[in-house]
Amino acid sequence: MAALKVAVVGAGVIGLSTALCIMETCPNCSVTILSEQFSPNTTSDVAAGMLIPHTYPDTPIHVQKQWFKETFTYLFAISNSAEASEAGIHLVFKNTPKEELPFWSDVVLGFRPMSKAELQKFPQHQSGQAFTTLKCDCPPYLLWLEKRLKAAGVQMYTRKVADLWELHGKYDIIVNCAGIGAHQLVGDKKLLPIRGQVLKVHAPWVKNFIRDGDGLTYIYPGIHRITLGGTREKENWTLSPDPVVSHLASSCHFGKA
Repeated sequence: MAALKVAVVGAGVIGLSTALCIMETCPNCSVTILSEQFSPNTTSDVAAGMLIPHTYPDTPIHVQKQWFKETFTYLFAISNSAEASEAGIHLVFKNTPKEELPFWSDVVLGFRPMSKAELQKFPQHQSGQAFTTLKCDCPPYLLWLEKRLKAAGVQMYTRKVADLWELHGKYDIIVNCAGIGAHQLVGDKKLLPIRGQVLKVHAPWVKNFIRDGDGLTYIYPGIHRITLGGTREKENWTLSPDPVVSHLASSCHFGKA
């Protein structure tokens, strides 16, 4: 029986992870990744990479929790392996000024209320939470995924797919991991961007991981850079960074206004 031919469209963290999952589950498949952009030019390359889920109203909480638990277990194993440094996966301790108990509190490590001494850092908040989770430094993680995929014989081609029907007849299975590209690719006009802009800075003295309760304000130290964030601009398609936003982020986080 001929091997199934699988095409994965998109090469962000979802596309590469999906292709790797297919290869690990069905090693006899022939997998090809098609994408207009590869690292370092994907949206995933600039993501903060903190493993903290958002809550999605149209998906049952128990399903979201299972997704998060499986992801945490998978990345936690990498963080404990000899490949942790190359993959850019590491544990981080975080403070979050937030009151309600999130559904994922028993999945992360050491979840607890913040002490009075810790809350002194956040005088505008009456309560807060502290826990340890995982951080994925996305640029090295994407390269680590690519390395594993190439070793498994996965083919990667830089190609813009304008219509999935282009691939009909060439592949048995097509997996759409195009992200926001699906707006045009499959005509999903309900899929719209929420533009985020972050600032990457060199600040090795910053050791605390801080996230305000709404998730809009955060300081996430990584292996080499600190990520300051962030913005959520609905239906904004602009890819160019806004220098005003960058200046405001620096001023707010480090008090340089």
